[in-house]
Amino acid sequence: MPTFRVYYVERMPRGARDWMRTYGMSRVGAEPEETRHEEVEWEEEVEARSAAEALDTFFREHVTDRTQVMWVDEAGESHQLRGIEDYESEKPYIWIEDDKLMAYQGMDEVTPGMATCPLCGGAGEVVAEVADEFQAAE
Repeated sequence: MPTFRVYYVERMPRGARDWMRTYGMSRVGAEPEETRHEEVEWEEEVEARSAAEALDTFFREHVTDRTQVMWVDEAGESHQLRGIEDYESEKPYIWIEDDKLMAYQGMDEVTPGMATCPLCGGAGEVVAEVADEFQAAE
């Protein structure tokens, strides 16, 4: 069965750090690493027969039901999914997970025996053993 790598980000709303500082939720310059950036990138591998099935499996692990996933049009407007429509790997999707806004960024079919390149920020693949050696040395 094919494996797909799903890319997504955790987004911090604009001004959230300033709001946290104003209300004493963290000291200036002492915020946790994850709040210093407006986005935290994630990726997961999912086994499925198709890209649509991979997205369905992915979202089943991240939300309790399909009503919590919205797709975003070119104008930036969010829309609910209609009935049992299939997920489309080209569409941008958003959802809330653990009180954080999450956004689907895309997916790739994984080449067997290959891993995400640790040097190129996920833009390519390398032999899995090479990636493991690099990460172990780091």
